Amino acid sequence: MNKDTDSDRLLQIGFYSGLLLVFLGVLEPLRGSLSVLFGSALIAGVTFKYRDPQHRYYLIAAALIFIGVATLMIRYYFSGIDVETSLLSSWGVFILTYPIGWFFILVLLFVRLFWMRKL
Repeated sequence: MNKDTDSDRLLQIGFYSGLLLVFLGVLEPLRGSLSVLFGSALIAGVTFKYRDPQHRYYLIAAALIFIGVATLMIRYYFSGIDVETSLLSSWGVFILTYPIGWFFILVLLFVRLFWMRKL
């Protein structure tokens, strides 16, 4: 086999593995958030390496997920599952970047599947 096709195959496997991690991580919001974080980072890295036209958007989605997961873990560390916490309630706004980033990856996937195929 050609070395280029082997590297292309590895990049495809990395992309699909990242998607699998992202979608499986959603099943458990707290513990699965690390799976979503690693999956989105894997997708961002693979699309950057592959020079995908949307690699910047995948990087933005991974950064949003990182901010949301970091905020979620900090809030969980200080308060546990308890709603009453010593942190300000405005910290909850930063947690919203986690589902926004996940939804952004979902939109990018649909763009790749349906819109990019028609070009």
